[in-house]
Amino acid sequence: MAVSDRQSPVICVQPGRGDAARSPFVIHCAESMDLTVISELIPEHAADAARFKQLVDAGKLPVVTVLGKFNHGKSTLLNELIGQRVFAVSDARQTTNLDACDEDGVRWLDAPGLDADVESEDDRHALRGSWEEADIRLFVHSAREGELDGSEKALLAELAADAGHSRRAALVVVTQIEEVGEETLAGILRIIKEQAGSLEVIPVSAIRYRRGREGGKQLLIEKSGMLVLRERIAHAVRQVFAARAEERRMMGIVLRARLASASADRYGRLKTLTARRNGLMAHFKQEFEKLQADIHDKIGAT
Repeated sequence: MAVSDRQSPVICVQPGRGDAARSPFVIHCAESMDLTVISELIPEHAADAARFKQLVDAGKLPVVTVLGKFNHGKSTLLNELIGQRVFAVSDARQTTNLDACDEDGVRWLDAPGLDADVESEDDRHALRGSWEEADIRLFVHSAREGELDGSEKALLAELAADAGHSRRAALVVVTQIEEVGEETLAGILRIIKEQAGSLEVIPVSAIRYRRGREGGKQLLIEKSGMLVLRERIAHAVRQVFAARAEERRMMGIVLRARLASASADRYGRLKTLTARRNGLMAHFKQEFEKLQADIHDKIGAT
């Protein structure tokens, strides 16, 4: 990471029971997490299966995804965290897919801005990067926009809940703090901290950080808040592989249980349909035999 402080780099349910639950089909599906099978049997857990497949690759780099609304400073923040201009920065909508950069043992993902695309295609890419691929989520909100809106609060609540059971870190990064006065910023941060609940809120100025690095002004670097953010990310990165192992273990148990339940339901429906079919076949056979007897009697009578 080509930054002035390189000496501190970022890297330093029970399973189902019964024959259906024990079937080789269910065990294979739970272990391989075939997305087609998951989508058919338990479509509401397709995203969990996609995340599980990401966890299978134990050696994959830790993934940090930066997400938030359009024009809130996500790409600028990422460029300063990496130490070089990798991600496009513009007032116009630039990021429409998941842009990635591998640097110093971390994969950085720049997600498209939320609510920037009326067809919601950007949102789908952003949420895929956040829920399926990310080990660490940085939710970015510009200080100049004031408090969080309803959609941002809802997303933060989901991130906080997920962090609680998956151990994936999530941080709220308030950017562009240089654009508001200190009193105004204090009020905004107070409200956002209340809105963020259990998630840590870190105010930063990527612009101050860059100016400090370029001008050799350590005080400006410290005032930017970027060193605090980088330290928090470094700590989270160190926890990634242990967190992945636990997340994979728990998710495997849950998905196998869901597959077993769905398979048992399908097996039960199959037994019911088979019984109905057998009953109809028996009734048809009985009626057919009666018809044959009637025909035989009528032919014999003539």
